[in-house]
Amino acid sequence: MLLFIGINAKYIHTNIAIRYFYHLCKDIYPCKFLEFNINQDLNDILFRIVEENPKYIAISVYIWNVPYVKRLIEGIKKALKDAKIILGGPEVYFDSLEDWEYADFIVSGEGEQFFIEFCDAISKDKEFHIKSYNYFDMEKLPFPYKDEKIDINRVYYYETSRGCTFRCSYCLSSLDKKVRFTPLEKVFDDVKYLFNRGVRLLKFVDRTFNIDKERAIKIIEFCKRYSKDTQVHLEIEPSLLDDDIISVLNTSKEGLFRLEIGVQSFKSNTLKAIGRGFIDLKKVDKNIKKLIEGGKCILHLDLIAGLPYEHFEEFKGSLDKTILYFADEVQLGFLKLLKGTRIRNEAEVYDYKYYSFPPYEVISNRFISYPEIYRLKQMESLLDKLYNRKGLFWTLRYIFKTYKPSEVFEKLSYEVDSKKNVREFLDDLYRAILRLNLLENFNILKNLFRFDVLNIYPEDYLPEELVFSDEEKEIIKSFKKTKPREMLKNAKIGFFYFDIEDLIKKDALKEGRFIYIFKEGTRERFPL
Repeated sequence: MLLFIGINAKYIHTNIAIRYFYHLCKDIYPCKFLEFNINQDLNDILFRIVEENPKYIAISVYIWNVPYVKRLIEGIKKALKDAKIILGGPEVYFDSLEDWEYADFIVSGEGEQFFIEFCDAISKDKEFHIKSYNYFDMEKLPFPYKDEKIDINRVYYYETSRGCTFRCSYCLSSLDKKVRFTPLEKVFDDVKYLFNRGVRLLKFVDRTFNIDKERAIKIIEFCKRYSKDTQVHLEIEPSLLDDDIISVLNTSKEGLFRLEIGVQSFKSNTLKAIGRGFIDLKKVDKNIKKLIEGGKCILHLDLIAGLPYEHFEEFKGSLDKTILYFADEVQLGFLKLLKGTRIRNEAEVYDYKYYSFPPYEVISNRFISYPEIYRLKQMESLLDKLYNRKGLFWTLRYIFKTYKPSEVFEKLSYEVDSKKNVREFLDDLYRAILRLNLLENFNILKNLFRFDVLNIYPEDYLPEELVFSDEEKEIIKSFKKTKPREMLKNAKIGFFYFDIEDLIKKDALKEGRFIYIFKEGTRERFPL
């Protein structure tokens, strides 16, 4: 038997590759696939594999599972000494058997044709000679999730294309110059199958979903028509957007589409150095603003720290511009010098220092030092916790009217430790804002901080100074008596001295007395 193994980063993820191989090969040679994740006990996984007693074992290798796979295949080889181990995936593309002591085969390139020919050979007991494989016919790809039980809480991946026309120096997709597409009829059939089964998140793994505008519009319109409760994730190149595709996205159901937009940098010579010199930054700015104003799509904006020609202060400028769009999420990522990429081959040109083990993250280059990279990492942790997870979202938006976002995060990164438990973290954060005088009007700070805490956390997470007074508690108690019990069930109730959302959205300080009810991710305001 041939056993395909997927080692994912999380339980909720699904491995599309092993499913392709299984469906292509199951009628040629006995095979099966099993899926695990790096958070599972290694011995449990090894036991499951040994229990199957396969003759051949194929494993997909990625930057997130390399250490795990290396330990696993040693265990497999010593527990099943006659089993043959096959490795494939992006992380072994440039490796040889000398790099993997316990492997018997390494597949370079796309694996579909390899496994078809391999299974044909072993089914006939023929000798097999490995070679490099490229460009499998997308029309022949099987539906990866056929005949399996769908767990709607997991993330399901689907590809409508392979390859990328762009030559971004840090990306492995830049090596696959030919873009190939799955026939639209097949895409529609496959995607509708997942929609009908109520999958909550479908991620298209196309490197640039909107590389073909007309095709992208057809798929978007199909999703708008047939998705019921499924959110659709797309990787979008913002410079390729125009009014046609933006209009289609901005007339969708709110939250249907989650757009991941790789901004990477707002510095022109940086973009040129990494092969993104074609980017029209004014157009990118205009298109992002149109999507934000549309208010229908969830926007996730990516930046990469450690790119050529971008010094610490210049990167902070890119970060400021990105945050001030007030998209749903901002990811401050760090350059990874992946094997085979141009930027890794240019490491000496820019004096790159980076880790020799996955994920090969940058340590420094001649434009940014390690202490500066470290400071950005501390800022990134706060950005994720306070902005992306909405831990202090409204307070920050008000502070950003006076201070640059990067300045705020940098100052706070010296004052608070995001690794502390939530209560201690919130206490330290509140006192740091006071100490740094980031918000001079104490009454506004008190109300905004209360609002942010209650929006996410239980009431008893409020810093001691912000706990409701006896008088405020009496006002809340009286309010409760006027509302149906069902409305207040599992709700948090806050008392405020002005309209919080008017303050943020309209910059209007409407003083008075207001009650907010926070419940299941929603909030409702009641003037008193």
